[in-house]
Amino acid sequence: MIDRKLVDSVFKTIMRTNLSETKDSIPNSVTFSRLMSSQYGIDDETFFEIISILNESHKIFIFEIQRSTTDSSIKIEGYIDADVVTIRKLITTYGKILIRSYKDKHGKEISAQSIIKELMANISSMVNSEMGMVANKFIMLNEYEKLIQKQYQEYTEEWKEKKLIEILAQRETSKKRSIADEIEITNNIEDVSKQTKNEEKRVINTPEYEEYDHKKNNIPVEKLLNIYGIEFFLRVHFRKYDFVLVEKMVKTRVINRKNELMILKKMLETVKSHIHFDKNLPNHIMEVYCLERVVNQRLI
Repeated sequence: MIDRKLVDSVFKTIMRTNLSETKDSIPNSVTFSRLMSSQYGIDDETFFEIISILNESHKIFIFEIQRSTTDSSIKIEGYIDADVVTIRKLITTYGKILIRSYKDKHGKEISAQSIIKELMANISSMVNSEMGMVANKFIMLNEYEKLIQKQYQEYTEEWKEKKLIEILAQRETSKKRSIADEIEITNNIEDVSKQTKNEEKRVINTPEYEEYDHKKNNIPVEKLLNIYGIEFFLRVHFRKYDFVLVEKMVKTRVINRKNELMILKKMLETVKSHIHFDKNLPNHIMEVYCLERVVNQRLI
């Protein structure tokens, strides 16, 4: 049974781990779920439900820290206390680890930000490497710090507490409903879900989008860009996480005008601001940073 005491216990363990100042300061979904199972006797389903409650109430951030080398569908996630003080301490911790790791490998010491810039040039070699995983944590921590600063009201202790109480109350109310009520609610949710999907379809299946989708395999991207314009082109491809494609277009100067680069830069800022709301975006954050770096170089 999930109650406030259990939720608080899991959260406090995450918070303590975050402050440990070690390479394992960000607990991962594999070892941490086992730890919670041994301490509180909860199964995986209960554990991940608690994690979801903490995430929804903005008590923690969740992001992918590693992907299985044998099965790409298996993701290992990390958990961070969504508090700016904790995040800044983690940035310091992983910045030091990154600098030390780089020095051990290359025999010289440079700043964490300089290491990130250097690693961006060899992104494919970073996947699941020790330095790559540390770099990913360092990047994500910086992004979460910016997110809290931009949306401060949703990360105050008052907001979090109110949201957590609301979520737990909703769960309690839901448990007390009759089976008939639950069936009705399920049907309503399905109706809303279908309506939402239909609305998304209407957005994507506009005549302009359908025309673009039909032409994209037969017309060079340069011409598509000229026909539909930079904003429409980027909206379509960012929705598909095609950051590598856009980076290639910047590198080959298909996208080269200053006004196009400025639009691209602005849209990348918008993309990054959605990192907490788009569960797939953290998987592409390195690609976003690589694209941003190339854009900034072109604008110099």
